Amino acid sequence: MNEVSRPPRLHDSMGAVHTVATSQRESDDNYRDVIALLAPRWRVICCRDGIQWILQKKEASHEAPWRGVKHFTTKAALIEACGSLNLLSEPNAEAVLYALPERISGYRK
Repeated sequence: MNEVSRPPRLHDSMGAVHTVATSQRESDDNYRDVIALLAPRWRVICCRDGIQWILQKKEASHEAPWRGVKHFTTKAALIEACGSLNLLSEPNAEAVLYALPERISGYRK
């Protein structure tokens, strides 16, 4: 269900595929448990302890970290918050959120 959790694969100019190492730091661009990219500066992750989903916003600078804006244990609250911020316009991201279990406790069992 969560294709984003696999390490990203990048192609170099010669067409070779490289796997990018993932991070366990929630503020990193390459954090290992990104659920959905909602907009260029918004994403949803599962926290490193697996107890909540976090809506994050990227700071203005490209080198700045991702910051948690809101934290959720239910899918309904997560979707409501994303909708109130107009972050559900990307159909694929919206589908990923709707495919989540009702509660974080059901995620990855």
